[in-house]
Amino acid sequence: MKKLLLALVLSGVLQACGSQSHPTEQVELNETPEETSSDLHLSLGDRFYTLAFPEGGVKEGKAYKLLFAFHGSGGTEKRMQRMTRFELLSDDYLVIYPKSKEIEWDEGCECNIAHRLGAKDVEFIVQLIDKMHAEYNLLEGENYAVGFSQGGLFSQNMLCKFSEKFQAVASVASPMSDRLSSMCSITDPTSYMLVQGTADRVLPYQGLVHHNFGLISAPKTVELITSQTIPDAIVTESTPSERVTEKLYRSSIDATLLSKLVSINGGGHAWSFEDYSTSNQLLDFFNQSSAYALPEFSALYTVNTKNYHVRSMGKQTDKGDVVILSGANKFFHSDSAWASLVQPLLAEHARVHVIDRLGNAWSSDVEEPSFKQLAEDLPELLSLLGTKEVTFLSFANSNLATLMYLHNPNPDIKVNGVVWADPDILLPHSISQYQSGSVAGLRKYKTEYIEHVRGGNWTEKSRERIAIEREEIVKLIPSNHQEKMDWVYYGQVTEQRLQVENQVTRIKEMMNYHDDLNIAEPLQHNISVPISVIDTDFERLDIETADEENKAGLIKWQQEGTQWSKDIANKTQGKYYQLKNASHQVFFEHPDTVIEAVLELIERSE
Repeated sequence: MKKLLLALVLSGVLQACGSQSHPTEQVELNETPEETSSDLHLSLGDRFYTLAFPEGGVKEGKAYKLLFAFHGSGGTEKRMQRMTRFELLSDDYLVIYPKSKEIEWDEGCECNIAHRLGAKDVEFIVQLIDKMHAEYNLLEGENYAVGFSQGGLFSQNMLCKFSEKFQAVASVASPMSDRLSSMCSITDPTSYMLVQGTADRVLPYQGLVHHNFGLISAPKTVELITSQTIPDAIVTESTPSERVTEKLYRSSIDATLLSKLVSINGGGHAWSFEDYSTSNQLLDFFNQSSAYALPEFSALYTVNTKNYHVRSMGKQTDKGDVVILSGANKFFHSDSAWASLVQPLLAEHARVHVIDRLGNAWSSDVEEPSFKQLAEDLPELLSLLGTKEVTFLSFANSNLATLMYLHNPNPDIKVNGVVWADPDILLPHSISQYQSGSVAGLRKYKTEYIEHVRGGNWTEKSRERIAIEREEIVKLIPSNHQEKMDWVYYGQVTEQRLQVENQVTRIKEMMNYHDDLNIAEPLQHNISVPISVIDTDFERLDIETADEENKAGLIKWQQEGTQWSKDIANKTQGKYYQLKNASHQVFFEHPDTVIEAVLELIERSE
């Protein structure tokens, strides 16, 4: 979009604080419509604000973050919205553009008209936070605020007085007032970012000496806040472009706790600059500071107060959706990282969702994670995703969840069929194999193991196993699909495995796996949709290294598994795909077979 420079003569930037003349404020605006039809213009008592929704509207069940954007002195909420347009840049926020009661905000200097007239701006914003969380599905604690010019001073006041309400706060063209700097007391560690032009004449980069309205410098502003939020800060400096210098303060303990000073060399009193998109950069910073730093295409959907992480790719078609469910590998890692290749490939043909069970990736923790829990929540979750027809693709033991779902499905959603890739074999001998060994040991000493893992004792082992898996997968991916592999997403998900609570989930799922098998076993006899099975011979690797005492049992497991898989596919009118000399990571080694199996079921249903 073309950029326009609008010269705004403000009657209150300095005059209201010191009755002195003030320079012209230059604000860079985007040439965009004033508002969209979905915007709501609302009031709270005698106060007014605009509530802006993401461009696609609010999705039922999706959990959002809350963002406040405060206009400058003499400005309006409409002008702030035109300038920033956060709702057009991210689908993750509900954005509030509040209107100050007086010509400016009560910024905490105890020197201006808003303070003298008792505007109670701080109280107004706190009430709005509570109101929004009561009325919308918002993530707890995921509140953000940014202000421009005098609105930036107000955002600092909110940080100093109610840091516990915010995950991150930012200011643009707003070094802190000298008066607020002497009173600021931040109680909860909160991320902070300041964007400031070095040639700003309205609120100068180097601060301002004034008897009533003094300013500390931009660097001192960030240093002051950081001294209270990140006393152990690791400081780095970079120059992303010729005019932009960034000084980053990072916590050595909490990766989401940051402070950042962005200095625009020669920049004036403006929101954005020629080589710096402030709105986009702020959203990136907020995402880094979030407890839910979700990757692209990801969202959280709330079912029974718990949030499920769902990554959705591809366009909706009349063929329905594909839903991928992850299962366990040899290390019992069982999350959406396994879909990092097949999801983008399948998304070329249909809309594809991959769902992380509770306790995995960014999904909420739950006391007793299991496939049973997922199956119980799937009917509502699929409805929230807007699914009308579905083809399931499950890896490894997630076939248990599909069996449970088919037993109690959403009656309004048609199931075209299910593809099982290396599923659990639901015969007595195989079930006993799964329920013995590690699973039995964990169940026997449940409390002891949970305490051990919760103490962080599995983190390094998990890190080592993640490295092993990645090295193996790199070698498995066919050369013609190397470019489609989403290593960024894979890395983001596997990093979540290092969270201690996610490790606790892993062992709890292993413990509850015993019961999931018992629940699913009888359900295999009443399947009403086609089941196609992709069957590898990965068991051969375990057989080769097994001692004589266990080898016979493993051979029987492999042999009966092959026959059972053929029988399931035949009885349900699905297809059987046999892969020789293959690994268990079929999603990476044989993606073409996986896609073929899914598309065959979809096309058959038309």
